Amino acid sequence: MEKIETIIAKFQDHLSFTSFRRLFYLVTPSETTFDNPDDIPEYLTLSQYWFFVFIFADILISVTTKKYKYALNDTITSMNAGMFSMLPKIAGKGLSIPLYFYIHNNYRIVDLDIHSPWVWILGFLSQDLSYYLAHRAVHEAGVFWSFHQMHHSSEYYNLSTALRQGFIQDIGTGLVECCQSIIIPPPMFMTHHRLNTLYQFWIHNQLIPKLGPLEYVFNTPSHHRVHHGRNPYCIDRNYAGVLIIWDRIFGTFEAERDDEKPVYGLVDNVKSFNQFWLQLFEFKALGYDKGQMKDNDGKKIFPGFLGKLIACFGPPGYFPGVKTKHFFWWRCMADPTEGIPEIEKDVKPYNPPLNLAETIYCIFIFLTGLVAFNQMTSSEATLSYSQYGAYIFYIVAIIQVVGYYLDKDERAIDFDVIRLLAVCSYCIWCRNVELCAISALSMVFSIVFIRGPKGTGKSEKLS
Repeated sequence: MEKIETIIAKFQDHLSFTSFRRLFYLVTPSETTFDNPDDIPEYLTLSQYWFFVFIFADILISVTTKKYKYALNDTITSMNAGMFSMLPKIAGKGLSIPLYFYIHNNYRIVDLDIHSPWVWILGFLSQDLSYYLAHRAVHEAGVFWSFHQMHHSSEYYNLSTALRQGFIQDIGTGLVECCQSIIIPPPMFMTHHRLNTLYQFWIHNQLIPKLGPLEYVFNTPSHHRVHHGRNPYCIDRNYAGVLIIWDRIFGTFEAERDDEKPVYGLVDNVKSFNQFWLQLFEFKALGYDKGQMKDNDGKKIFPGFLGKLIACFGPPGYFPGVKTKHFFWWRCMADPTEGIPEIEKDVKPYNPPLNLAETIYCIFIFLTGLVAFNQMTSSEATLSYSQYGAYIFYIVAIIQVVGYYLDKDERAIDFDVIRLLAVCSYCIWCRNVELCAISALSMVFSIVFIRGPKGTGKSEKLS
């Protein structure tokens, strides 16, 4: 009974009006100013229940209106990516925070009063501009695109897409965001960094139309739909976090066209739900493969060591003869539409059909990973290193095996059996009877109902 009351209290706290208004940056300086960085709430974690509420409502609306679509395989992949991207931040401050503290402590040029509302406003503007620059860098600065492309890999655009993040994206954006560390106190940066990220959840939707005068100042769903489009007019546009004014100032703004709605995904879609491949394939494509390309006569397009550097760090769409221009510390395309193909007439998203048994099993193991992730984030302060490592292994293994199943990859069952044997062994060692039983039953289900050449149930596409 006490456990149920604790769960109810947790839901009430996480689904409070205060947590709700944070989604839209509707906060006051006094309630979001902290002297001690450890006192800054994990706003993303505290808002995860609102994420699920909004996603569930969005799914219902999409089913009833049929104006846009969710796909089960795509939604699971996006939510798994969200969990995966949070793992480096659990029990830590993210990859950019230690560097930020170091620079501020040793090289700051001014000491600001963190309790001043003007400093709060300065911190908001500084972080939003830094996000614009960092976001633009991971789109335009060659291999840095590899840190971010995961977020654009979905061929759908809905609230679940907001959760699809690169798990080491902080490496790509941290260097730029740390530029403000010579002025902005670290606790102020951390607060606005988290709130800025949280604001960007609700703009990932197709339901909300253009918002009139707000479109001139704020980043809105309409502006962000353009950013996620792969139409030529959408490429390298609307990098804003909260304020669209930076795009208007630096010439990267593009309004959504009523006569040509955005089509979503990458210019060349990956056609996979394999989480590790989705997260990492572009590092190989831009960091190595592009530099090895040859023309029709067999000559290397990027000869020599300098050519390889240009291939790696030039704009992702750059090839010899393409005009580029300098911006900040990188070069970007003079014309981002150059080389971008027109949208095909009959767009068919990647969608391998799963039978009923495979569908049920994918949903089940995804939910077990979600429960484990929630347990880990709720109790991280009390976890030992071995327990923390066990959670990480359990969650990552589930994320990867779900991707194998969704891809109809022949490695799925073998990988799953190895995963479940490892979980059972750990459960026997720590005497976790319930999880051991669940894992054993999962192993039987996967072998009996899925391993067969035809599986069970009627074959049906995930939609």
